[in-house]
Amino acid sequence: PSVISARHRFLKATGTMFPNACQIFLEGGSDSRLDYWSNVHGIDMSSMRKSIEMELTTEAKVESFKNEAIITDRVELIAFDLNSCSDLDLDFETPFRLQLKSGEESKKLDVLVVSFDIDFNFNCTVPVSFTTGCHATPTHWYQTVLWLEPRVAPTLFVGEEMVGSFKMGRNAKNPREMDFHVLWRVLDSSGKVRCDGSIRSKLNAN
Repeated sequence: PSVISARHRFLKATGTMFPNACQIFLEGGSDSRLDYWSNVHGIDMSSMRKSIEMELTTEAKVESFKNEAIITDRVELIAFDLNSCSDLDLDFETPFRLQLKSGEESKKLDVLVVSFDIDFNFNCTVPVSFTTGCHATPTHWYQTVLWLEPRVAPTLFVGEEMVGSFKMGRNAKNPREMDFHVLWRVLDSSGKVRCDGSIRSKLNAN
């Protein structure tokens, strides 16, 4: 909001923001880290798993997610023109649709991974863009990882899709924190709902 306020106050009509465009993306991944607690150097610490699950499924994590663990295509959720978007535009809800990567037969989908791209291409002789996606060189922004509840996290099979709605907005009490609410369904190859679930997670400011 402070950047948008500065844009309104100081940017000339012939000027531009840089970057001038941004897109937010979503993709699905597999993550087996919870299995670690079944055998910690030979010790069964499964009793720890419930508390770890609670943390993972309620707190969005900023981390570097390995590209080889990504199992779906990467789809655009929303695009912003940074020269014209409003403060209200930054809180959004949008549908999404994910499919297995080409060549995959079946994969467990444990997490949804959020990343963004930015463009410096307004009236540029040589446009410049970069991505924070898992497929690219890591940046200090990394990715944001949202965990599905492990008891309902589905295995996707070829021909199936995960569809749903993705909602992202600033927390009412602390606008520096972000709230995520995802409703998802898995459609089988005939289009019937095979399973469903939801994610409610918060990205803390610290």
